[in-house]
Amino acid sequence: MYITGIGIDEDMEYLKGSLSYLEENLSFFSTCGFDCVEIAIHQLDVIINGRLQPRRVDNVRAITEKFDFNYTVHAPFRLNLAFPQSWPGHPTDLEHEQDVFAACLDFCAAVGAKVLVYHSGLIALQQTAFGLAPLPTDDELEEACEQEVAALRELMPLAAERGITVAMENRDPHPWEAAILMRSGLPANQLPKYHAGMMVADLIRQVEAVNHPHFGLTIDFGHLFLAANYCGFDYLDALRQAAPYIRHLHGSDNFGRLGGVFSNMYDRVPYGEGDVHLPPGWGEIPHIEALKQLSGYKGLYILEVSPRFHHLLPESVEVIKRIIQEATQPI
Repeated sequence: MYITGIGIDEDMEYLKGSLSYLEENLSFFSTCGFDCVEIAIHQLDVIINGRLQPRRVDNVRAITEKFDFNYTVHAPFRLNLAFPQSWPGHPTDLEHEQDVFAACLDFCAAVGAKVLVYHSGLIALQQTAFGLAPLPTDDELEEACEQEVAALRELMPLAAERGITVAMENRDPHPWEAAILMRSGLPANQLPKYHAGMMVADLIRQVEAVNHPHFGLTIDFGHLFLAANYCGFDYLDALRQAAPYIRHLHGSDNFGRLGGVFSNMYDRVPYGEGDVHLPPGWGEIPHIEALKQLSGYKGLYILEVSPRFHHLLPESVEVIKRIIQEATQPI
C-alpha cells in the first residue's frame, strides 16, 4: 500500500456558497499538514440547473490556486443515475442527472482535480419514503442497476478525456430505511436488497459491468463499518473483496451503531450513533487492520471529520500517519 497524500473533505453546510469561507477553510487546512482537499461541489454554486457556471468557476479557481493542494471533488449527494428522483406529474429525468454529472467532470478539469467521488445510486427507498412510489419490484431493482451502468458507460469517455477517475462510494444504512421495511411488513435484514449501494459485492458487479479503466470504488471505512454491523457481514473480508477495485479512500470513525430517528450531530454524538465523522481513534473502527487488507492500494486517504472537531485536525493528521505507518510495516 502506498498512500500518496492525506486530505480533508470540504463538505461544510455552513459554507453555503461563501467563497470567503472557502478561502478561510483552505488557509486553515494548509496549517494542519494536509496534502489534499476534497471539494464538495454542491456547496459552491458552480452548477445551476445542470450547467456549469463559468464565471463562478473562475472565482473558485482563483482561490484554490492560492494553495499548494491537490484537489478531488465530491459530486452532489443527490446525484443518482440508478434512481433519479421524480414526483407525480414529472417524469424521471435521467438526462438531467447526466448533465449534472458531466458538469461535475468539467469542474474537476477546471480546478485540476483527478478524482470525482460519486455515491452509488443503488438506494431504492427514497421515493417510497415520501409516499411517491411503492416498494420497487425485483425487476425494477435490476433495471435500475442496468440503467446506472449504461449511464456511466456514456459518461466515462468524458472522464477519460479529462484524465479523471470516477470513484463510486459505498453507502451506509439509515434508520428511515428500516422504518419503511417495518411498515411494509418486511424484516430489517431485507435492507441490502433495497440498498445495494452499501454492499461490496453489488458495487463490484457495477464496476465490472461498466468495465472502464477510469472507473472504480471509493471505500468509505465509516460507511462500511456501519453496514457490516447492521447487515452482519465481516468488515475485513468485505475490504479484501473490494481491494482490487479501490481507487480512493474516505476515513473517519464511528461505533457501528445505526441509532434512531435523530439526525442532528448534537443528538447523535452523545450516543455514538450513525456516521458521526469522528476523528480516527475515537470510535471502534479497526483502522490498522482495515488498511492491512489493502496492500495493493495506491492513492489518497481523505479524512472526513465533522467541523465540530476541526480544532483536532492537526492531531488527526498525525494519528492517521501513525496508523498508515503501522499498517504498512512488514510482519
